[in-house]
Amino acid sequence: MAARDDIELMQHADGELPDDKLVAGIEARLERDPEARAKSQALGQVGEIVRGHLELAADDVPARRFDQMWRNVSREIARAAPASSEDARPGVWAKISGWFERHRGHVFTGVVSAGAVAALALVLRPGDHDDRHALPVAGDAIDVRPAAFREAPEIESLDTPDGTGTVLNLEDEDGHTAVIWVTPADTVEGI
Repeated sequence: MAARDDIELMQHADGELPDDKLVAGIEARLERDPEARAKSQALGQVGEIVRGHLELAADDVPARRFDQMWRNVSREIARAAPASSEDARPGVWAKISGWFERHRGHVFTGVVSAGAVAALALVLRPGDHDDRHALPVAGDAIDVRPAAFREAPEIESLDTPDGTGTVLNLEDEDGHTAVIWVTPADTVEGI
């Protein structure tokens, strides 16, 4: 258990504990345990020594070594770059294929959705229909066929107590529509 406690102390000193509960537990332990507190302070000092040594080592690198590194970087960049700026621009086909590559899932989903909508539009389109698609309706059952397959409603009478009613039957190339307009008697026209 001591090794695990030491690992948690190192993670706490480096600020790498994954859980706030662990941080609170370690801090409580540091308050009550002088040995853990001494280990934590020693870990902090070692960390400062290592960081200081690395900073000094970076300062000691000779300037000619940095110059050599930059020459290597420049040479690799020049080798990887195309010969001219004309070659750097992708062609139209490369741009199109790149776009499809990035958005392939969205394009596929759109094509499938559009196909499904087109199939539904063909099946449910209004116009001349025969009754082959009609389901038999018995008695007082509700007609659940699509509106495109139904016959136009026929209104025989319209009772409108305390008002007036008007029935308009409209027929166009899309089918037949019945509009029922009810006006209460207390409505004054023109107001």
